Amino acid sequence: MKAWKMLLFIVLTLVVVSACGKDDKTVKTKEIKIPDTEEYKSLYAQGVNEEGVGTNDTRKTISDQKIIQTFIEKVNLMEVIKPKLEEDTANVKELHNQGNYIIALSKSEDVNGKTYKLYFLKDGTVFFQDPVKKEMTFMSAQKDTALYEEVKGLLDIQF
Repeated sequence: MKAWKMLLFIVLTLVVVSACGKDDKTVKTKEIKIPDTEEYKSLYAQGVNEEGVGTNDTRKTISDQKIIQTFIEKVNLMEVIKPKLEEDTANVKELHNQGNYIIALSKSEDVNGKTYKLYFLKDGTVFFQDPVKKEMTFMSAQKDTALYEEVKGLLDIQF
């Protein structure tokens, strides 16, 4: 009987110790759903110049519905994760470097109406606004430089 209790104690100890030492390396992903995809009337792309400043020369507004819908189809339902705060902060600082863009989908002809924002980084990372909140809460689970180049070409971004 004593050996049985000792074996049970060892097994339980091993379970507890192994559970304590294990980092959960799995990252929970989900598909991001851009809200109201059929209601956007304009798309606004903003980049920066060599000094890291957004100007009229680094800004573009697109109202072609075919281009807007094609853009939405490319990024909607993308697998996303919630980034760690340090990662989020570091990546958002990249928006001050050339080749990174803020893209806003607007429900009005200008960008004064309701908007949905995304950040496109040249390393292929895409940040998404939470569909409910007005915060940049999600980032693409995978970096996709091919998608970045496709979007730049689709939107004819030259800055």
